[in-house]
Amino acid sequence: MKQRKSISKDMRDTVDSMSDVMARQMDLTGDIIDGLADTAQRFLSSLTAGQSSNCCDIPEPCWMPKDLGEYHCKLCAGSTGIMEIRITNTDFRPRNFTLAAAGPDAGRITLSPNSFTLGPKERRTVRAEFDTRLDDTVHCADFEALIWVVGCNSHYLRWTVEVGKAERPCCHHVEVFDQPDYEHHWYDHFYCVRPCYGKSTRPGTAGKSDG
Repeated sequence: MKQRKSISKDMRDTVDSMSDVMARQMDLTGDIIDGLADTAQRFLSSLTAGQSSNCCDIPEPCWMPKDLGEYHCKLCAGSTGIMEIRITNTDFRPRNFTLAAAGPDAGRITLSPNSFTLGPKERRTVRAEFDTRLDDTVHCADFEALIWVVGCNSHYLRWTVEVGKAERPCCHHVEVFDQPDYEHHWYDHFYCVRPCYGKSTRPGTAGKSDG
């Protein structure tokens, strides 16, 4: 009788041990499956993210001007919009810079200074002012002009001003980093003039080369 009880106890202990081992194995298997699922999800996410940017995309031609963005002001008639354009010559040689306004409302923009020379790594801030004076018979108007910055490269920004009975602070700050591109890319073509091509991309001369 005692022997049967001993055998039954040994069997229960064995079954309990086996059950514990199986439970641990199932937990381990679940962890492995969860880990594989997380890895697969990260892999799929990286593939999806990569679809938005193709390493083989060809950018605009090298002679195209660089877009500095669009800036908007809302002012009362008679106020002055202000923009500070800080230009940095990142090249290792001196560079001449010229600035000019373009468009039907270019006459309302004053640039000070509008031409200068920067030595290697030097920078200078140009102050641009937008005059919003209106005739006595006009109470509101919309103005727009481009500001060109030409050094080694050509850069431009678009400035729009809404003139009415309300206004908000109008003092923008724009950074311009001007530098030649000495790196030869696989997508370069014969129309890429190196190292600088800014003089050939002023308004009305895009695509022409000064050599």
